[in-house]
Amino acid sequence: MFALLKRLTNLGVVSSTMRKPRAYPNVSQGFARDRRNLCKSCNEVVGGFNRNLRKYGKEYAN
Repeated sequence: MFALLKRLTNLGVVSSTMRKPRAYPNVSQGFARDRRNLCKSCNEVVGGFNRNLRKYGKEYAN
């Protein structure tokens, strides 16, 4: 129990993380970038769907 309490109150971890903060990616214009990426992905899916519809639609039309 004493070892657990000592481990929980060890503040040496805090100083090691404060010295080297995590590098976060640039999030400026995040919503606009997400919208562009989502539109691009949606257009790729729709394009593939239309391509397959044209290719396989001819087989079922006859």
